[in-house]
Amino acid sequence: MSFSFPSYRGLCRYLGETDALVELTELACRSFQDSAKSSPDVAAFVEAASVRFGIRVNLAEVDLLSRHLAKNYIVTVYQSAECFLSQFRKEHRALYQKEWVGDRDDIDPLSLTLMNLHTPLPENLIGQDLISRFQYYRIIRNWTVHTKDSDLSKPQARFAEIVPYKAERLSLESPLPQCNPPEALAFEDFICFSRITKLIAESICTIEKPSNDHWLSMFPFTEFKRLGNKPERMRNSIAGRLCTVYGMDAPTAQWIAQELYDSLA
Repeated sequence: MSFSFPSYRGLCRYLGETDALVELTELACRSFQDSAKSSPDVAAFVEAASVRFGIRVNLAEVDLLSRHLAKNYIVTVYQSAECFLSQFRKEHRALYQKEWVGDRDDIDPLSLTLMNLHTPLPENLIGQDLISRFQYYRIIRNWTVHTKDSDLSKPQARFAEIVPYKAERLSLESPLPQCNPPEALAFEDFICFSRITKLIAESICTIEKPSNDHWLSMFPFTEFKRLGNKPERMRNSIAGRLCTVYGMDAPTAQWIAQELYDSLA
């Protein structure tokens, strides 16, 4: 049975848009840096570009451009990840009609999510290699937004905790990039963070996929009962809801719809 939470599909859409913009930004950055380095006088080249486009530029920042962008790319991906985890929490609570526990100031959104999944030790199913990298980039995000650039202690400590990739990650047709230390962040870290975020979100959806029995006992059936005298319309409406909201395959959605309708008899 195919299944996904709406928040996961939203994450994929948003990351797809973000990835395209980041890739264009990186392309523009590399093109500019290449042109600057190829010119006889880098300072004169930058000054001419500054005048041409009406943007005042501190020449000292040119050499740091790639590093600054790499950190900001991480911030962008984490924003998407945090939005997914927040929306997933709402959807998960609504689907299972259960409040989450453990919410406090010193727990991060991913750890809170894992704590409230139904499967014991979901970290083992998702993979500590992915989780340790996600948490490293979360610390990079916090370091970028809140901490002085010279203080590398927290990101370096988290980098040291990264777990080696599982063998299957390395055998992918497009293997996941390695993480770089905080003082050497690069565009590849953006690629890595974006991909592991989607992989973790996908695993969370797989772990929390409801059983067919769940739908038969917990489906919000009340709003469809008004169609009780129109069997085909009722079944189509229920199946449509399951396919549209939860990405369910049509045969399973239709089977559940039929079972729900039969329960009225």
